[in-house]
Amino acid sequence: MEPPLERPTRIFSAVPENSTLLALGSLLLRFVVLLSTLMTGVVLAQNSLPFEVSNPKNQKWSPEQAEKIYQSACDLLARTINPSNPPRLHPRFVLTLGAEHDEYFREGHTNAIHLKTWDPSKFAEAVVLGAVREVLRTEDLMKVAQQSLALADATVSAKELKAR
Repeated sequence: MEPPLERPTRIFSAVPENSTLLALGSLLLRFVVLLSTLMTGVVLAQNSLPFEVSNPKNQKWSPEQAEKIYQSACDLLARTINPSNPPRLHPRFVLTLGAEHDEYFREGHTNAIHLKTWDPSKFAEAVVLGAVREVLRTEDLMKVAQQSLALADATVSAKELKAR
C-alpha cells in the first residue's frame, strides 16, 4: 500500500500588507490580459484573409467585402474551367492600398495588386487574373501565344484568297 500524499507546505505568503495595492495590481493585470486578447483578435482577423495586405496610408477599405470578392472570383473561375470538377483556386498575392497606380503584376512567384484607393471592381479583376495564373503557368501562357500565332498564320481570309 502506498503512503498517503502529503499536502504541500506553504513556506511564505506573498500577500502585501496593503490590500488596496493587491486590488490595484489585480485590476491592472486583468486590463493587460483583456487588451492583449483584443489586440490578438484584431491581428487574427486581419490574418484570416487569404491574401496579404499592405495599407501604409491607412486607406478605408472593407476586408469583409474583399474576402467575399476573392471567394466569388475563385469559385466562378473554377466552375468556368471545369463545371463537373472545379479546381481549388487560392491565388496568393499582396494587396497594396495607397499605391501610385492601379495595377496587377507578377515578379517571379510573387503576385501583387496595387490600388490607389479601394476599388472592388479593380480588385475583382486582379483576383481573377491571379487565379488564371494559378491554372495557366507561364509556360502554358507562352504555348497559347505561340499557338495563336501559328493559327493566325495558317488561316486565310476570303479576301486573301480572291487576291491570289
